[in-house]
Amino acid sequence: MNTFLQVILYVGAIQGILLSLFLFSVKSNRISNRLLGLLTLLWGIFLLAYGLQFAGMYSKYPHFIKVFYQFLFVFFSLLYLQIKYLVSDYKKFQKRDFIHFLPLIISILLYSNFFIQSAEVKLQINANKSEYYRILQILGDEFIAFQGIIYSITALLLLNRYRKKIQDYESTVEKKLIAVQNIGISLNLFSWIIGTVGIQFYYFHVKPEVDLFTISYLVMVVVIYVISFAAIKSPEIFKLNRHKIKIIDLADKILKNENTAKSENLLSQESELVELDKRLQELMNKEKPYLNPELTLSELANLLNTSRTQLSNVINQLHEINFYKFINQYRVEEVKKIMLAPENENLKLISIAYDAGFNSKASFNRIFKQMTGMTPSEYFFKIKNSQVSA
Repeated sequence: MNTFLQVILYVGAIQGILLSLFLFSVKSNRISNRLLGLLTLLWGIFLLAYGLQFAGMYSKYPHFIKVFYQFLFVFFSLLYLQIKYLVSDYKKFQKRDFIHFLPLIISILLYSNFFIQSAEVKLQINANKSEYYRILQILGDEFIAFQGIIYSITALLLLNRYRKKIQDYESTVEKKLIAVQNIGISLNLFSWIIGTVGIQFYYFHVKPEVDLFTISYLVMVVVIYVISFAAIKSPEIFKLNRHKIKIIDLADKILKNENTAKSENLLSQESELVELDKRLQELMNKEKPYLNPELTLSELANLLNTSRTQLSNVINQLHEINFYKFINQYRVEEVKKIMLAPENENLKLISIAYDAGFNSKASFNRIFKQMTGMTPSEYFFKIKNSQVSA
């Protein structure tokens, strides 16, 4: 490995260790952030060890052989648990989650005889592996590869489920939070896949033109800097509102229980839902509660003097969409109305977006294009051109 790549690994390692200190200091979401802090600390140490091995670290300090390898058994279990505790309201680490560290314990036990050997014996074993250690290495590497992929997919599914669930109760979703987590997991999965391919090449004695393991570790450096950048630019990402999660979880449980208990009576309640829908549309058109960027399902239900369950049933069953999309449809239509008004022709698009209830330029552009097939600026110019032609 050339000196430049080693420097990148060392810088990434230092950044990972510093990032872990920041995450341990965040007081909100303590379990989630400490798990992520532990993970970034292990990333940093692992990157440092990978860089130092090319400087002959293991030949000089044989007792480090196979020590850092054990970290690989907890990388993705920590990542999964970090996501789990981020999007849930657990106040304490659940005892049952210690099972995710079982592969690490088993690996340490299987290597226990190696760890108690002298430095000279360790060097000999590492240079000329016995059948036991050769098989142990292959099984460990394949398990780590499989584990990384499974945990990554599961973590992404958890995030997606959280995003869908919160959209049933919130008109604004923490996109930065979900985006950073998705990017981090996806890059980690990409790094893992590259490393897995490298392992398979190694066992089949295939020598690619590039060092896949180095690429894998460089991607890990990128992950560290993505999280670090998010921590600097948007520290609130690591301070997700625990009260909001608690309310959403509680509302979700109530909604499921009530829906189950009343499933047999839905037909008889159809007329009530239709009547509530009339009142809902009247409220939306006259009082425009959607102009509030922080509008929630509970707040809208209170304005209608009804329950969250009834209102959710109206939106989900009669309109066949979730609360998030229902509210943002009105916001998009409000944007269109403001654009059409001659007195607003000099207004900036972002001002129009805020006036219509959107709380960020990114979400405004994304939602508007999803619902109209055009960006706000494209739609605006289309309107102006049609007015000129008329």
